[in-house]
Amino acid sequence: MRKLQFVLVAAMLAGSTTVAAAQDAQQQGQRPAGGRGFAVLMTGITLTAEQQVKFDAIAKKYADARTAIQSETDMEARRAKGRELSTKQAEEVKGLLTDEQKKVFEKNQEHAAAARAGGGRPPQA
Repeated sequence: MRKLQFVLVAAMLAGSTTVAAAQDAQQQGQRPAGGRGFAVLMTGITLTAEQQVKFDAIAKKYADARTAIQSETDMEARRAKGRELSTKQAEEVKGLLTDEQKKVFEKNQEHAAAARAGGGRPPQA
């Protein structure tokens, strides 16, 4: 019984540490670059300082657009607009990437599409 209590307390402490770290990152204004799902597309891509500034501007533009469609009451219309925004955002981001970075980005897009079709997570590179 004592061992079980120890395990439960340890699990609670580990969980609270994770939550605290996530809250700390959020308070510092850190968020997944470009949106929740977009971080997957950027896996393995390191942006230059100049690219990062442009990327952040694109991310903000589309985050604001996504916020605007949240008031849409028709769920299917909201999904369609969200998909359209994601496509446009991906094209804008690809426009600022080098040829090598584009190859990685496109590979990540293929993995994400396969994961969506399979109902699972994208494979790790």
